[in-house]
Amino acid sequence: MRIPTIFRRTPPVKKNAVVSTRNSVGIPKPSPTTPKKYLWWCSLLHIINDGYISSLSILLPFIAVDLNLTYTQSGLLKTASHGAISVTQIPAGLLAERLGDILILGIGTTWFSLSYMGLILAVSYPLALILIFSSGVGGGVYHPVGTALVSNVYPPEKAGPAISTLNFFGDVGKVLFPALAGILVVRIGWGASCAGLGTIGLAASVLYICFFRADIGVTRKHPAPKMEEQNRNSAKWMTFQDWGIAQPTQFTLYSILGLLDNGIRSAVTTFLAFFIKNRGGAGTVGGLMSLTFFGGALGKLLCGMPVQKFGIKKIILLTELLMILGCFALPSVPSGWVRLLFLPLFGFMLNGTSSVIYVGTAPTLTPQFRSRGYALHYTLSFIASATAPYLAGFVGDLYGLKAVFYANGAVMLFALPIVIFLKDRAHSDKESH
Repeated sequence: MRIPTIFRRTPPVKKNAVVSTRNSVGIPKPSPTTPKKYLWWCSLLHIINDGYISSLSILLPFIAVDLNLTYTQSGLLKTASHGAISVTQIPAGLLAERLGDILILGIGTTWFSLSYMGLILAVSYPLALILIFSSGVGGGVYHPVGTALVSNVYPPEKAGPAISTLNFFGDVGKVLFPALAGILVVRIGWGASCAGLGTIGLAASVLYICFFRADIGVTRKHPAPKMEEQNRNSAKWMTFQDWGIAQPTQFTLYSILGLLDNGIRSAVTTFLAFFIKNRGGAGTVGGLMSLTFFGGALGKLLCGMPVQKFGIKKIILLTELLMILGCFALPSVPSGWVRLLFLPLFGFMLNGTSSVIYVGTAPTLTPQFRSRGYALHYTLSFIASATAPYLAGFVGDLYGLKAVFYANGAVMLFALPIVIFLKDRAHSDKESH
């Protein structure tokens, strides 16, 4: 019987030898099979990572009833999760450079899964806050490390579709896990639902580490720049280059847009579950939220693909304008078939912009330090995702639940002129060279 390659013992490599499947900076070489292997495994972990984050939104109304929480306290639970994700991402990106992407991704998913399982023990609000914060620590690992890994194994001309595919599978998790959570929570309660969903992630993280066990110790080595290049850039770009930022102005603009986009999406999805539960009952929350996330999955998959043809600015402007209109219209959408049609379209526009922002960010970063640059970008985005639910909960307690959606639409409306200063990707690529 032929032994699969992954289980074969490889001969020892001399100290100064170059591993044949790695390039000069320690990143897996693009080949007909290698990029797909990393893409599919990272996509699986993305399903779990984003599935946990989104299913928490489904469970929050039930946690709020069980623990007698206000909108502000409920928002603080989501803030604890995203806050932990925010502070973890830069350390995760730096650790990945030292210890290897494979190991850090495995540890992050395992930590996230165990903390999520531990929510079955959350019998009080402080304990729930602590465990949700702990889960966010594990959840902060995936985005900077996983996105950088996929970006580095694909050539620039194929990075856009690969990142869009990666983001699509994150939203597959946002469809599957909320649907499961919605089914489980009405039958076994929110604590047992967390334990059951956490078991899925724990099993996947163990299989992932076993599959890539031969690559666990591989790290990215950063080649020293040429002397003339170092002298030319050190005075002006040294600080930015340390973070992998090749185009500081464009990186800043994309980060601001990502910050606003993620903050609004976090606030809206947090309290959309409350809105659905108040209008249609507990049994409809999981299904309708999954329908919204399904639209978001299609948005992330499709919105990043026509970038080369239409340009980043036009796509971002269109999706953000439609998202603003959706926020204003949502509180007035009636129940029944109208809502069933509206929610996936709203999710499409709510999530679709993010893929375009990620694609636009890629050429602003240097490949060898890309995990750092993505870590910084995601950290800024998740800071907004952490702050927004608490602020939205405060608005909800003062002015009612409808005001949450009106306020978020107004914020993006006033920030929309930022798009004017973006450069389309083709121009950015020329500039970076």
